[in-house]
Amino acid sequence: MPFETIDGKPLDRLALLYRRGRDFQVVEPFQYRERASGAVTRIPAHDLTQPPGPGNSTDFASVPPFLWGLIANYGPQTLPAVMHDAEVAAAVAASAPERLALRHAADERFRLALIDEGVHLLRARTMWAAVGLESWWRHGGAAGRTLIAQVALGTLALTAMVPLAVLLSPWWMLVAVAPAALAPLWRRDVTLVTAASYLGALYLPLALGAYAAAHVENAIAMVVWLVTGRRGPRPSAEPNPAWRDEYSHERPAPR
Repeated sequence: MPFETIDGKPLDRLALLYRRGRDFQVVEPFQYRERASGAVTRIPAHDLTQPPGPGNSTDFASVPPFLWGLIANYGPQTLPAVMHDAEVAAAVAASAPERLALRHAADERFRLALIDEGVHLLRARTMWAAVGLESWWRHGGAAGRTLIAQVALGTLALTAMVPLAVLLSPWWMLVAVAPAALAPLWRRDVTLVTAASYLGALYLPLALGAYAAAHVENAIAMVVWLVTGRRGPRPSAEPNPAWRDEYSHERPAPR
């Protein structure tokens, strides 16, 4: 098993402290051993005497709630996600010039760990591309914004390509080569730009459908909430709303 206890034994469980909302804290440290190189990455326990927050908690894979039907925020990806959260915190704590390089290394380790834990290649690459774009957004400055804009435009072009080819001209299908042709402008990040553009086009229709479905369900829930006299918390368009402190004093709604 790639994940181990600190003394090198296979990790068959992970002790977590649930802190309400979507925050969990790791009770005991553990480590990840890369299959190819044997390199070990140690994941520290959180400080349980302190409240959860950036660097002192995990929400597992940070997937928007309306997408949980496509990619869950926990499962085989749980341990890689906890490890990645710890490495993100370490990168943020480093000096500014080091952060992007540290994130690149953490993102690649995340991808390898996902595969080691049994996540299939397409999903592992998709999750890697998502955290890679987030790395550029947080630590890439103007270059990061430019990279993300290029990916967004490539995704939109690929998504629009098929209906334009059907309605106007089959020549629109040539747009399919554009993201790959422009990706080498980013040199070492050519794989990220290419993967994010094409995977974005694959998942965008699915994501829009999931978003729309979540809000249709929320609209129905809002009607029920209003008709029943606003009993219980206001509905939220997500599978399980995060804990809200303003509701903690309320009595449970009648069943």
